[in-house]
Amino acid sequence: MFVKDPFFDTTNTYNMMSIRWYVPCSVKYPRWSSVFRILSVELWLVLIISIVIATISTTLVGRYSCTSEWQGYKILTSSLTKLLAVILGVSVSKMPRAQSLRLLFLAWVCFSLAFSTVFQAFLTTFLIDSGYKTPIQNMDELFDSGIKLAYQAAYSSIFENGDESVALKVNRNSLICPSFKVCIDWAIYQKNVTILLNDKFAEDNFANGNFVGEESEPLLCRLEDGIVYSYDQSMEMFHGDPLMRRFKEIIDRMVEAGLYNYWISLNVNIRKIFSRKIAIVHPPDGYYSFNLYHMQPAFYILLMGLGISAVCFMIELLYSRVLSKRK
Repeated sequence: MFVKDPFFDTTNTYNMMSIRWYVPCSVKYPRWSSVFRILSVELWLVLIISIVIATISTTLVGRYSCTSEWQGYKILTSSLTKLLAVILGVSVSKMPRAQSLRLLFLAWVCFSLAFSTVFQAFLTTFLIDSGYKTPIQNMDELFDSGIKLAYQAAYSSIFENGDESVALKVNRNSLICPSFKVCIDWAIYQKNVTILLNDKFAEDNFANGNFVGEESEPLLCRLEDGIVYSYDQSMEMFHGDPLMRRFKEIIDRMVEAGLYNYWISLNVNIRKIFSRKIAIVHPPDGYYSFNLYHMQPAFYILLMGLGISAVCFMIELLYSRVLSKRK
């Protein structure tokens, strides 16, 4: 806060500083969730409805066809098993006999081929790069998200003297930091709070590598419309100093020539070099290494399928033995 002192005069403003909200940056989706993100909820529902309709149609056509049809196409559960085998790319035990059922079965094979091709293409893409969750982008989304708003006790006066409507929204989810470092750790690592920071403090920490991750990605993102308080930067001199005019002239020329911004950027670049945490960003169209690490979700799903198959086999084996004893 700038307090006017009658014993000092100030030069012209040469920089504007702001105190604003910083939110946790977007994080990557877990790779295991790639399977469910390939299709939207509506498309998953359409797929389920298509399987149900195809199963019922196959069963009805198999039962009421003029030619003799296999018993497997006349039972609802058996028809469902065969249609699921086709969509998973597994051959069925017996092909249908009736011409009408063969046409229906051919249509389902074409649909399954198109679906599996698109599904596998998107699955491979998501396994390579799972994508990022949508972050909070403005103040409206920040207030609607319900995330805690953390700030230092020294900033309380900003909301007491500011807009009452904004102060009411802030106080609804406010959180006074027990210590400044704790709140920063919550925002960076736990990602459960939004923190109020000075832009200069945030820029210095980004340059020092404190607010960046292992792959040089930012961990805190500032909201462009999240400015809570702004203040000017200027120099102070004794009241009536005869050199005041000369100082103003020198400072104005220095700022207009871009020397001030150049010195700031030079200082930031030196900090980035010494921090050794800011890596060179590769272009997105470059080569991307695809290895077994990206295939972990596929192996987990395969392992889960094998486990379920083993359990079903054991259940069928025990069930058959129980029936044989009863007979």
